Amino acid sequence: MSFCSNCGQKLATQIKFCPACGTKISGVISGITSSQHLKEYQEKMYKNTVISLKNEGQKIIENKAKEAFSSFAKHKFKTSESTQPIAEVFKPAKTFNNEVNKPVSSASKINKWTWIYIVINALLVYFGNQLEEVVGVLFFSFFILLIVFIRRKKEKPYNWLVKIILVVQLIFLIALVADRLENITAITILLMGLLITNLMLLFNGNKS
Repeated sequence: MSFCSNCGQKLATQIKFCPACGTKISGVISGITSSQHLKEYQEKMYKNTVISLKNEGQKIIENKAKEAFSSFAKHKFKTSESTQPIAEVFKPAKTFNNEVNKPVSSASKINKWTWIYIVINALLVYFGNQLEEVVGVLFFSFFILLIVFIRRKKEKPYNWLVKIILVVQLIFLIALVADRLENITAITILLMGLLITNLMLLFNGNKS
């Protein structure tokens, strides 16, 4: 039995080319020599296969990395989605000191009508804390100011719940003022002032 000198394939007699690798048959090997040659050929093919796989894997990784970077760059700097200059994108973040010195937004401020409302209620506590109707008014005021204080940093501290309580208090104030018009006292004037302030808060409470 003869073997191909290139790949070690068993060969039939009187053929000119190897059926496995196509090498022209110029000479054949046999016995132990053919086995050694086949082993060397297999080792060579194994090494070539490993090298080829490494190269292909490296190419795939490089291509994926390029695609990912290209996609990120297009998304980040797409002019149709953002008009911000590239220099602004890479602008360093503000330091802690800048954040401390940053002015407080108008949403967290309490407007003047809220302060007037607080002052009038304080005067009512001082002058009319023994009157049941005044205590009822102060009861509504307490809940209104409590909710507004909790929501003071919101864009609209006077939400729908606060406005409902303001409306109920407004109705109560109208009834009290109407009963006291015949005998106007300091309490009556304060109640009238609270009524007007209540109206202003109802419509302008969320304005700075």
